[in-house]
Amino acid sequence: MNDIIIQAIIYILIFLSTSYLVWIIADIIQKRMQSYEDVYVQQVSKSLDEMFIFKDPKRLFQINMVITIIFFLFGLYFFKSLLYALLFGVIGFFLPKILIWRAKKKRLLLFDNQLVDGLNVLSNSLRAGLTLVQAIETLENEMYPPISQEFGLVIREYRVGVPLNEAMENLVKRIPSADLSLLVTAINIVHSVGGNLREIFDTIAKMVTERHKLELKTKALTAQGKSQGIIVGLLPTILGGIFFLLDPELMRPFITTTIGNVGIGAIILLQIMGYLMIKKIITIEI
Repeated sequence: MNDIIIQAIIYILIFLSTSYLVWIIADIIQKRMQSYEDVYVQQVSKSLDEMFIFKDPKRLFQINMVITIIFFLFGLYFFKSLLYALLFGVIGFFLPKILIWRAKKKRLLLFDNQLVDGLNVLSNSLRAGLTLVQAIETLENEMYPPISQEFGLVIREYRVGVPLNEAMENLVKRIPSADLSLLVTAINIVHSVGGNLREIFDTIAKMVTERHKLELKTKALTAQGKSQGIIVGLLPTILGGIFFLLDPELMRPFITTTIGNVGIGAIILLQIMGYLMIKKIITIEI
């Protein structure tokens, strides 16, 4: 009878200890997740606000977690390996951030392409006798996003009492563009020491136009190298997928054995290194 009581007490203590340990681990994970959610929401909210996309960042965080779980289960189901499941989970985890980064980069590129037309609008408005603020309002009304949105925000900041030079500096902080920084610096210098803004806008517009022409010519000359880098990077993966479809049993050891996993890791690493080397060679700063 005493032995039964002692065993029961031991089982109860083990159950309580395990429950307490699980509770501590769950509490730590919950706090970590909450901390990461706060950082994620702050970063994504800033990126979305800069792109004038008004979505709930917490909703995007939930979608990000769902995508991560789906990719993890996909890797676990098709490859029957925890390693590949974790790999796909990591891909799903970073995929939304990559998409947001690409959307932001595309928007900045579109802004740079619109800048020459925006400078011409500002120059023509000043030539017609308008003030700089009125010229910026004209640009907002006549141009398309994103340049109309960004300069429209400059006007709204100016209307609520922010000095124009400070509003323009805020624009440079939102849009990290060398051409825009040059424009804002020229405006601030003219406001400080005087000068002809219209001529400065025309000069900057010509300079930016010539730079864009040179960039397009450079891209055309390096297009073959870029295509070669993409082909070199994708060819092993494509061939591996084809061989896996033609003879799954022959390719299965690459997934089910440690040596195969190491081989795939080495292949991926060499692909990345080769692509980065080719990209470094063909990248020309203008």
